[in-house]
Amino acid sequence: MNSLAIKQLRRKFILIAMLSFFVVILFTGGMTALSNQTSLRTQAGHVLELIVKNNGHLPEPENYSNHVHATDLFEGLSPESNYSARYFSVIFNQAGGVENVDVSHVASVTEKEAIDYARGACESYDKSLTVSLLNMGMIDTFYYRVAKQDNGRKIAAFFDCSFQMQVNREVGWNTIIICVLGLLGSFLLVLPLSKRAIRPEIENTRKQKQFITNASHELKTPLAVIRANTEVIEMLQGESEWTQSTMSQVDRMDGLVQNLVMITRAEEQEDRTSMGEIDVSQTVIDSTDPFRALAQQEKKELVCNVAENVRMVADASAIQQLCTLLVDNAIKYCDEGGCVTVELTQPKWGRVTLEVRNTFADGKRAQFNRFFERFYRDDEAHSDEGGYGIGLSVAESICKRYGGTIRASWKSGEAVFTCQLRSA
Repeated sequence: MNSLAIKQLRRKFILIAMLSFFVVILFTGGMTALSNQTSLRTQAGHVLELIVKNNGHLPEPENYSNHVHATDLFEGLSPESNYSARYFSVIFNQAGGVENVDVSHVASVTEKEAIDYARGACESYDKSLTVSLLNMGMIDTFYYRVAKQDNGRKIAAFFDCSFQMQVNREVGWNTIIICVLGLLGSFLLVLPLSKRAIRPEIENTRKQKQFITNASHELKTPLAVIRANTEVIEMLQGESEWTQSTMSQVDRMDGLVQNLVMITRAEEQEDRTSMGEIDVSQTVIDSTDPFRALAQQEKKELVCNVAENVRMVADASAIQQLCTLLVDNAIKYCDEGGCVTVELTQPKWGRVTLEVRNTFADGKRAQFNRFFERFYRDDEAHSDEGGYGIGLSVAESICKRYGGTIRASWKSGEAVFTCQLRSA
């Protein structure tokens, strides 16, 4: 795990922690606002019901006991509500004329405005099924309730909630400020803790790399001894089926050891002193040309379309290794008599795009999303060439080192590997 991977892991930890905290705060704030709004609406409903049942007025405190037996209506109210509640009411007769207007408990509404409010509420009450079912609605800062009385009259009661709404708004803004400060405080707390949280993962990765390196070195000695002994047997007794099998397995094991070392080196931090502005075009050409003889030998065509003067800040050896891995993989898995195409472009924003394609008729059934998994092998092939894994995994590490991406896909009968790179 190099420094870039450590930074990415730390960023993910911080991002997940902050998103989790944000979701919790958002849920808590939302439930608080919903609870306040529900409480206000419930209180308004209780007050309006009491006004309607008392013919347009709240009962006097000394008469409260005559009404409190209906606890389900007056829950949360007290005799003090008579002095703190701001409300008005309008009563219409059977013909629709105004019979009584009471604006004595509100200062912000005149009799004319009260009548206008009441007519609007009655029209909504008559036209809207929802309001008719609930018998309650809202105009401006007033909750209202419309009810028909037994004598054919209609009463519209209004409860002014402007003060409670202002309090709720202030509580909402205070909640937002506290949440923002809480998020900032959490970020300042998570920032140092993230180092400690990912420390075990870093240590585990370091031990894994150390084990791979040590195991690779330890395996080289017995492999060299087996190879030497087999060669001696062949000199004394000549080649046989058994010696050839042994040498084949030694070569395979030696290749696996080299691949393990290559994976470890690919994840190590790159030496910044080896970087500089390089001619990527020439590097890709130099990396591709050695494969022309191999492609011709296997009766496959190798086409190289490289844009001129594509430059970026990088380590030339890393770009060369990336191109070599992709071209080698493309030739190895290209269909017989097929074509391998290497393209290099620099379309925009300074990013460099390297695309390697090869003819692959059976690619529709391939699991391209698994090609970059280490040691992944194609189960259908069951041969030495039946896998994508080590090389492509290293190629992915190189792309990530330069803040880029690599993806595999299949289209028009070709396997396509697309690398997006940017200067280090």
